[in-house]
Order: sequence, then structure tokens, then C-alpha cells
Amino acid sequence: MARYKDGVTGAFSGKIGPVVGSSWNGVPYMKSKGNARTSVAGGAELANQEKFSAAHAWLKPLLPLLRIGFHGYSKTAYGFNAAKSYTLKHAMEQGQVRPELVKISAGDLISAPDLTVSTTAGLGLRFNWSSVYLAGTDGKDQLMALAYHPEDATAVYVLHGAFRDTGEQLLSLPPELTRKTIHIYAAFVAADRSRQSESTYFGPITVG
Repeated sequence: MARYKDGVTGAFSGKIGPVVGSSWNGVPYMKSKGNARTSVAGGAELANQEKFSAAHAWLKPLLPLLRIGFHGYSKTAYGFNAAKSYTLKHAMEQGQVRPELVKISAGDLISAPDLTVSTTAGLGLRFNWSSVYLAGTDGKDQLMALAYHPEDATAVYVLHGAFRDTGEQLLSLPPELTRKTIHIYAAFVAADRSRQSESTYFGPITVG
């Protein structure tokens, strides 16, 4: 059964015979119901499905980060879907995700040109950057940071961390990451949450 919105001349959602009414990002559209598929995917189609699946699995543990990092990415794509689209286009090789090409954040906010990361005496990471004011930024912008071991889907992160004007963020890691190689990313989120910076990748680091 279909349901009309805004009267009989408005958009409908649901099914009427072979027609399906739906919407995406507030834009109504119609499509045919289609027939059940009987053929088996193969060749390029199968490879594309495997690539899509690999990107989805790699990014899924990062969902809270990607909702922030790809906020307002475009008029039609944002959050997890935008991050997956970016990964599929720019960070895949032979069906596998290349961590050094992944972005956990994309935007026009200025990051910190001197942002660095180092391991601490314990099991942790220290992010440092200059607290000197940069035009177009706010001292209350906050760091978003991630340490990720995709092999076992362990993601340690801070969504709204230290303020830009503090110049330092500590990130404690769990014991299960000892002597494992992790991938490190960081970005800044605007004080008013309206935008974010491009993320920076710091290369694989073995901790502990």
C-alpha cells in the first residue's frame, strides 16, 4: 500500500503495482519494482561486490568518527556513505583498503601544519601541535584522533578532544594492542561543529 504526502498531487511512498515510491535526502522519486534476479554475479561485477564489502567492513568500526568527519561532505552524500564512497574511489588497491590513503575526515577547516604524534612511556599516544593562532580557526576547535587496528576491528578514538589552543592530546590504548601495528589519524572539528579539517595519516606505528 502506498501513502500520499501533501495530498493526492504530492509524492507517495510505498508500492502501487509495479511502481515503488521513495525518497533520498528529501528528494522524492519513483522506480519500477523490478524482477527477481536469477543470474549469478561474476567477473567484474563480483570483483566490485568484493571491493564494496571490503571497504564497508574496514570502515564500519569507525562509524561515529565518520559521521563527524564527513559531515556536510556534499549535498547528496555525507557521514558513513560519503566516507565509503571516498574510500572506494581513492583508497583501494586490488580489492583491499590502503590505510595510508583513507580519510576519516574531509573539509575546509585548517588543521595544524605541525601536528605530530609520538608514543608515550606507557601504552598510549601523544599528539602535539602549536597553539599559536591561525587565521580562520578558533582556539576552541577540537582534535579528533584515531588509533586503528583493522585486523581485529579495534578502534580507539576521541571525537571531541583537546582544544586547539592547548596544543596536546593524550590517547590511551588498551593492552590488546601491545606489539601490534596500528594506523593513526587526526583532524580538527570546528568549535561550532559546522565544519572539519582534512584528516592527517601518521603511518603505521607499533606500540608497546
